[in-house]
Amino acid sequence: MPVYEVVAKNYGVDHPNKIHSDEGAAKYGFAGALVPGVGLYAYLTRRVIDDLGLEWVEHGAIKCRFIHPIYDGERVLVNSCVVSTDPVELGLELYNRSGIVCAIGTASLPSSPLPPDPGNYPVRVLAPRNQLRPATISSFSQDNLLGSLDFTFEMTDEVTKFLDDVSESLPIYYGAEAVCHPALWISKANEIIMQNVALGPWIHTASEAQYYRLARPGERLSIRGRVIESYTKRGNEYIVVDLGAFGEKERPVVVIKHTAIIKLGITKTDE
Repeated sequence: MPVYEVVAKNYGVDHPNKIHSDEGAAKYGFAGALVPGVGLYAYLTRRVIDDLGLEWVEHGAIKCRFIHPIYDGERVLVNSCVVSTDPVELGLELYNRSGIVCAIGTASLPSSPLPPDPGNYPVRVLAPRNQLRPATISSFSQDNLLGSLDFTFEMTDEVTKFLDDVSESLPIYYGAEAVCHPALWISKANEIIMQNVALGPWIHTASEAQYYRLARPGERLSIRGRVIESYTKRGNEYIVVDLGAFGEKERPVVVIKHTAIIKLGITKTDE
């Protein structure tokens, strides 16, 4: 299938997460500031939309993992191939001009995904900013429930900026009938971690998502969940969160399994 090509943009250069600054990333052995994983996720979805269309945005699934850093200004390519036809499933690769595979994944169109039970995703009020959990997996040993995040999907300047940040130009994401970009949910998954944990430099390493319905413009949405796994690998402390997003009357929109290094340990350049 045709390759999607894009120049990667480090739109997080001014972000509090200093892994997106040259100086901050260099402390952990990287050659420069890391392009956000949300951006890489968005690049992958562009290839999926080209292949599977709007139907995938409505009720498709995706799994992706980031395995090599991408730096600002790098030209990256996304390739897809059909690995199954019943149900339809694509294999995905994102690689740089040197041919190094930097992200891998799959995307599919399940025929009738089982909707999540809202009762498994209880609401919790966010803690004050001065009472966030320490950025260590031990802070979740007794209580794994996260504070919830509420927001309204509308075509605001903030959403338009997000689309520009991830170099998205498809018409379906703009205008009065715009649909919510799949990567915007991954951005919200990052945000819910940042709203619950007093993070230093940290890295988003993988995401899985099952979409159920499109978010309606102007609809009040709630995203909530808990840490379902935590572990240490090569000196880095990881958490895996299970998040559900629901619209009005607990209408399921998306479920996300999101993995991040919340505490960087030893120097490494290929996480």
